Amino acid sequence: SGGLGVLAGDHCKEASDLGLPLVGMGFIYPEGYFRQHIPAGGWQEAIYDKLNLDQVPIHPVLDPSGNRLLVEVMLRGVPTYVQVWQLRVGRVTLYLMDANVPQNTPWDREISARLYGGDQETRIRQETVLGLGGVRVLRALGIAPAAWHMNEGHSSFLVLERLRELVQAGRPFDQAVDQVRNTTVFTTHTPVPAGHDAFPFDLMDQYFGRF
Repeated sequence: SGGLGVLAGDHCKEASDLGLPLVGMGFIYPEGYFRQHIPAGGWQEAIYDKLNLDQVPIHPVLDPSGNRLLVEVMLRGVPTYVQVWQLRVGRVTLYLMDANVPQNTPWDREISARLYGGDQETRIRQETVLGLGGVRVLRALGIAPAAWHMNEGHSSFLVLERLRELVQAGRPFDQAVDQVRNTTVFTTHTPVPAGHDAFPFDLMDQYFGRF
């Protein structure tokens, strides 16, 4: 994948080597990051290779009833679902969300198809599912992180989900903000504006006006 995926992979490998209790969360990206091809005309072509799940050491996560675990996230008032896959990276477990399930519309099934693709609405849909869905997957698995690490800003909506949880449980908003701030870590390797998504107010209102 791209540099972001390499950085995330390095985090997992180093945590495994050190014996740190790290859990990774992301999208499965069956079409991954594109391979660059430059034909004679000089214009870049993006070639996406399909991931063959039968050829990688990955397993579906099951719920207590033995069915595939499904987690729901609302997108503009419409429920969207992700199934979850598990991959072992040494001693670290990596959970990968996959929106390609029959319960979703064709548009929603494409949310986790590829990295770094699409327009602003595609990006906010991806990042909403990644941030909110990632928290909900860990809750469904009974995993309670002491600290939450965001690798770049793509999962940044997870702080809103954690705030929602705390306020809904009765915590005063200011205390919830302090708790989330004190247990959140953020790193970036792209410290320029082009490396970070910025969404217009109307798009945020469409996706988070009900939140």
